[in-house]
Amino acid sequence: LNRVLWLNEEDGLAHVQAGITGRELFDELNRRGYTMGHEPDSYEFSTIGGWIATKASGMKRAKYGNIEDIVVGIRAVGRDGIITDGISGEKGVTTA
Repeated sequence: LNRVLWLNEEDGLAHVQAGITGRELFDELNRRGYTMGHEPDSYEFSTIGGWIATKASGMKRAKYGNIEDIVVGIRAVGRDGIITDGISGEKGVTTA
């Protein structure tokens, strides 16, 4: 659960798994000539899933926003096995 599944170079969207660390994501995006802009202090070892769960804020939030401003959608599996899809709304990620 720590991979970039795809990167759409036309619209700049990436589909990533929740366990990818900020360092892994930054390295992959930089290799392809992109940046995410979101940089929490712990980006080297914290995960995207953790950023979403804690509404992480980064050093460049004034320019790029917080994680809830950057995430377009999520898919989560609850402890009961139910899959929930979410889409980005004005105030962050909301369930669909």
